[in-house]
Amino acid sequence: MKIRFSILFVLLLSPLFWRLLPSPVGEGLGVRSGEAAAQNFSIQDSVYNLYMVFVHSVNEVKKNDNSKKFSDGLKYALDQDKSFDFPFDSLKKYKVMLESPDKQLRIFTWDMESEDGTHVYYGFIQAYNRKSKKYEVYQLSDKSDAIRDPENAMLDNTKWFGAYYYEVAQVKYKKKKYYILLGWDGNNLSTNKRLIEVLYFNEKGLPKFGDAIFAAENGKIKKRIIFEYQAGIVMSLRYDEEKQAIVFDHLSPSNSNLEGQYQFYGPDFTYDMMEFKDGMWRYVKNVVPRNDKDKTDKYYYIPH
Repeated sequence: MKIRFSILFVLLLSPLFWRLLPSPVGEGLGVRSGEAAAQNFSIQDSVYNLYMVFVHSVNEVKKNDNSKKFSDGLKYALDQDKSFDFPFDSLKKYKVMLESPDKQLRIFTWDMESEDGTHVYYGFIQAYNRKSKKYEVYQLSDKSDAIRDPENAMLDNTKWFGAYYYEVAQVKYKKKKYYILLGWDGNNLSTNKRLIEVLYFNEKGLPKFGDAIFAAENGKIKKRIIFEYQAGIVMSLRYDEEKQAIVFDHLSPSNSNLEGQYQFYGPDFTYDMMEFKDGMWRYVKNVVPRNDKDKTDKYYYIPH
């Protein structure tokens, strides 16, 4: 098995291999449409193989190296003409890729866990830019450690609060369209985090993270909502499309004397939600959640 993976590394990551891959824009080179489709699938399969090599890496050094190779391969694929037409079915199945309801945004995220339990996140945004009138690719750079007040920070793809996104929703208020991203952050050995992130695009078509549209439980207005709780415990955070609301476990400490020490926080068997009204996400306490688990959940590891 190790020999097979070594051969795969050499094949998939050699410059010669990528140069030999036929261009996906087959029609422009006089290639028949069927051949162009086969070429597109070849590129997608190669990217998926790079991802699987990364996932099965045996130690931190190899995993870090293979994450970089997967990132480079994915960037190569996304930079191809008409790459937004690539379905990336395998990455979508494992929720490395999410697609927005309006089909104008795709976001790719994954994480690298270090031996000390901390996580670094990587990803790309691919979205239609009305200014350039084409789909653009933006690489995400995790700067979580440098963000001093993450719930109130205005961020972009170059300064990103890194997370693995597992669900995307879409809301609109007046002329502004927001993509709501639900994410998980492994954080460290003591605590994990879940977050409600907002992504939108400015007048130049550039991605921006965070906006003052969240009224938190304490009444304060936040640019994103971050939940922190004991590592190894599962917290539910999901979007209810019918209610246009985000439903989640209410977190509390195991003992009232431990308030503020998030390594002792966990679900207390009550549920709250954020409901979108008049351009704001407003906190609602003590709701009864519906059980409508996504059938695709069986294909990916649900983070704790």
